[in-house]
Amino acid sequence: MKGVKDMDLPKLLAKADMATRWGVTPQVVHNWEARHNDFPKPVMRVQNDKLPLYLLEDVEKYERINKLIKKRYKDK
Repeated sequence: MKGVKDMDLPKLLAKADMATRWGVTPQVVHNWEARHNDFPKPVMRVQNDKLPLYLLEDVEKYERINKLIKKRYKDK
């Protein structure tokens, strides 16, 4: 049986991760989600449906379209 380290799981981000990535507050990310039709759609929710998660590739597409300058972001 494969362990989690051996599986090819997609990279998921929460809004807090996006805020860190873009150098803005979580409230700014929340506002962009409400205002921008092209904001990524969540692919799943955790914590009793309270925490939406987004595919990294969708976030990167949004960054390119909206010309967001990313801060250096390191995977942990």
